[in-house]
Amino acid sequence: MDLDLKGRRALVTGSSSGIGEAIVRMLAQEGAQVVVHGRNRERAEAVAKAIGAAGVAIGELAEDGGAQAVHAEAVAALGGNVEILINNAGGNSEGNSAKKPHEIDAADFLSNYKANTLGAVQLCQLCIPDMIGAKFGRIVNVSSAVAMQPNNVGADYSAAKAALNNYTVSLAGSLRNVGVTANILTPGIIMVDGLMRFGREKFGNPDASFEEICEKFGEAKVFDIPPVGRVGKPEELAMVACMLASPRSGFITGANYRVDGGQSRGLN
Repeated sequence: MDLDLKGRRALVTGSSSGIGEAIVRMLAQEGAQVVVHGRNRERAEAVAKAIGAAGVAIGELAEDGGAQAVHAEAVAALGGNVEILINNAGGNSEGNSAKKPHEIDAADFLSNYKANTLGAVQLCQLCIPDMIGAKFGRIVNVSSAVAMQPNNVGADYSAAKAALNNYTVSLAGSLRNVGVTANILTPGIIMVDGLMRFGREKFGNPDASFEEICEKFGEAKVFDIPPVGRVGKPEELAMVACMLASPRSGFITGANYRVDGGQSRGLN
């Protein structure tokens, strides 16, 4: 199926590795003009060169003025306004994934909010006026399963992602009859490069395949394996992101697409 993405201008944040890289690669394969964003210019430029991207935008979105700088660099590289914005950048504050809620201080909550919510919000604010003017825009905010089903640790990250979810739904409801949609993409456990390296090191097999690592994770009960019997692949997230970015998805907005192998079944 042709997603009608050829020539569409897209910015994917956090796209120099992992899920973001898979998304920007697939958008490029579909013919979109893409900008690769990251904090490391060398790594971002390597991805951009490999996929024939329009350019790169380098910057820390959690810092004051970071979103404005990234947006300006993206618009310059694309030669026009951003039509597709996929907010994938974020992550947990180092060391907080093991802390209980009452052990996390206010500074860490604020840091996680800036990294996972505020940067995305600011980019939406920067991109939406041009999207409305063009009567077309697609916003996809990448969330996390813990936004809906938080763990007993890492509450600052869970709260930040929950805030992003709520913002996206409010945004979708406010963008009435202007051709702009806003949706949430929620990954489950995804076999990004870091998780693959962890599995190979943990089980002492540097050449282990994806299937072998999934099997070992299940046997060792490292985490709960989803009902489909394995963890996800970055390209499976990318497929859904491209669908939501497509002009053909104009009747989808305010939705949460959970790509998690059934792990969050039963959640609304």
